[in-house]
Amino acid sequence: MRISRWVVVLTVVCAFLCVGFAGLAEAQDVKKWRMAAILAPDDPMTMHAVDWAARVKAKTNGKIDITVFDSGKLGHERETTEQMQTGALETGILTGAVLANFAPVQGLYNLPYVFVNTKQSLAFDKTPEAAKLNGLFETQAKMKMVGFFPEGFRHVMNSKRPVNTPADLKGLKIRVMENKIHVASINAMGATATPISWNEVITSIQTKVIDGFENSIPTLAHVKAWDLLKNLALTSHFYDVAFVVVAKKAWDSLTPAEQKVLMEAQAEALDKSLKIIEDHDKKGLEQMKANGVTITTPDLKPFVAAVKPVQDNFLKDMPDLKPIVDKAISLQ
Repeated sequence: MRISRWVVVLTVVCAFLCVGFAGLAEAQDVKKWRMAAILAPDDPMTMHAVDWAARVKAKTNGKIDITVFDSGKLGHERETTEQMQTGALETGILTGAVLANFAPVQGLYNLPYVFVNTKQSLAFDKTPEAAKLNGLFETQAKMKMVGFFPEGFRHVMNSKRPVNTPADLKGLKIRVMENKIHVASINAMGATATPISWNEVITSIQTKVIDGFENSIPTLAHVKAWDLLKNLALTSHFYDVAFVVVAKKAWDSLTPAEQKVLMEAQAEALDKSLKIIEDHDKKGLEQMKANGVTITTPDLKPFVAAVKPVQDNFLKDMPDLKPIVDKAISLQ
């Protein structure tokens, strides 16, 4: 009888241990990732990141659980990109302008007036040339390119005067991202490009370090730029694109099936985001008008001519990209 009792006790203990170890193994199977997003929760770019993360979690039954840290909580874009390169951060949605500092080929997306509408960028994304560009990016940046997010066109907004020609930009200090092509382009357009991190833009306007900045309509509206700036010129000089990227270390930890899920979730999230961007763009312009902003629609030909040397210099440094640029332009 005594032996029987010990058998029962040992059986119960083993059962509890098995359940415990099973639960531990299941918990260890869950990949908990952090995702960096530089903008606020209600910005379309951050909304896209949140949607993508939710789809990934649903499609993997919670096995890949991605938490989005918005508003630059994990650091500026350059900092988070560096974290991803070392594997300290798993994923992020990052602007092409910043990524080009780590993968020069990504500068193609920053070239002024190469992309003229969303339809063109979507068509280009499906080409062999785009696939080649993504491969070059992954080699240089040591990250996986999951997909892109078209934020829309960037325009110039300032506190001094309406802008209709490149001459009107002369003497204006315009904030740009920390990107060589952006700096060269804004300088070529006539302004004085001033690289400043995004989190410092509003303070820099208030202290008159800069006279304005350039960005997409939804972003300009989100930060209520009209409180400080009353002149918006629809220059459409850059087609703003951000990218969902995954650190190589994190990507390599996934099974092929899981990698496929991340790509599928991005495609599905993009379909939803395109409508959101369109709505935000329209609403943003309406808000600008309602808040007393003077909106000008300049003839773009002088601006296109002014930045042509920027395109030429980029291709001179990376001649192998010319067929890819030509393909993008052919889809205009």
